[in-house]
Amino acid sequence: MATTTPSTKLPQARILIVDDHPGTAKTLGRAISQLGPEIEVISAVGGKDAMDQVKDLPVDLLITDMMMPDMNGLELIERLRQHPGGRPSYNILITAYDVPGLREMAQRLKVNETLIKPIPPERICQVVSRILEDMKKSQSSGQAYQPDTSFKILVADDMPDNAALLARYLNDKGYELLLASDGEETLEVLRAELPDLVLLDINMPKKDGFSVLREMRADPEISHIPVIILTAARLDSTDVQTGLNMGADDYVMKPFDRRELMARIQTKLRVKSAEDNIRRRNKELNVMLEIGNISTLRRPLDELLEAILQALVTGMEAGSGYILNPDKSLQKVYPSSSPVIENSRANDLALELRKTDLPLIIQDAQAEGHWLAEWNEKVHSAAAVSLSDWNGGLLGVILLTHEQPGHFKPEHTSLIQSVANQIAVAMDRAGVYAALQEEKFKA
Repeated sequence: MATTTPSTKLPQARILIVDDHPGTAKTLGRAISQLGPEIEVISAVGGKDAMDQVKDLPVDLLITDMMMPDMNGLELIERLRQHPGGRPSYNILITAYDVPGLREMAQRLKVNETLIKPIPPERICQVVSRILEDMKKSQSSGQAYQPDTSFKILVADDMPDNAALLARYLNDKGYELLLASDGEETLEVLRAELPDLVLLDINMPKKDGFSVLREMRADPEISHIPVIILTAARLDSTDVQTGLNMGADDYVMKPFDRRELMARIQTKLRVKSAEDNIRRRNKELNVMLEIGNISTLRRPLDELLEAILQALVTGMEAGSGYILNPDKSLQKVYPSSSPVIENSRANDLALELRKTDLPLIIQDAQAEGHWLAEWNEKVHSAAAVSLSDWNGGLLGVILLTHEQPGHFKPEHTSLIQSVANQIAVAMDRAGVYAALQEEKFKA
């Protein structure tokens, strides 16, 4: 169903040089290659040769002669604007004739520079250097935001070539990629993987993009996931308005500019990251309020701990939760069908926590070879904190587990520790209450 594509590193700048004189193209290519090791230069002897060489490769900068036998420079620029790898970000047109209207036509095709022959290679290299510097500035500003986590992006597109192209772009930026080839599979992957962003094609089999978007926004579990509609269809303003009203976050038309698309993706992920933090804090606050209310109830300690543990497991969306006591005088588990932890294992966990007196986060017990993996092969991630009394004595341990790697994050420890403090207070109160009752009975 979901597929992750291996990373393919893209060059920082791919430059396509086209001239029907092979010596001219190669000479210029060698000169430009000296500008930096991150540059990849492709030389072609005509428009058709250029299109054959780049195929679906993205091109950052096109340098083309105007007069060529099979296709003139402006025609090549127009063809590359529809290129599946995305149109070049920069275009340089070289011509021997500054004919009337040429510059205006070039401007309409978004040609950045029009250079008149004869022109020395050094002059072209100066122009290219300036363009590369602009590209670096654009990239550095786009990379200013470096999240701590690797985002998952779902590409929903029924065209394998489109998906493969996007896979290279996304893996190059360190994103984890998920793929879906029709509307029904898209919804399945959304609900199973909960990606951070969806690049959604409109024209897909089984269910089109609008149907997928409608179901997404109606499902509370996935309604918050941002969607960028990525389509080659010439949507009119009504279609765009419809998509936005249905909850699309952005539109990008194919063929797209790679850097523009990456910038839009990064913007949406930045917003989602901030919104996720707000949702997490609100959820933690709700969990703390619920547990605080439970702690004030006049109930036996056994029932109190069961209710607190259930609220914590539910609020943290954990698979299982445990309150462990090293001497096994008191142990709780939720849900009740969860595997039992032996007393010796509870002692191991208590000793592990005592070494640092800090909460423990395990991203993947199976990969790390932690004893939790031996105890239960289904457990991958876990979080644990100590239960301590006012004198620092060990009362027990709270352990949460989950079958998915990386479910628990370091930011979750503050909530678990706060709950542990409330449980410790409840246990202390219960101990004091039991002692008073015993004294009263003796009297």
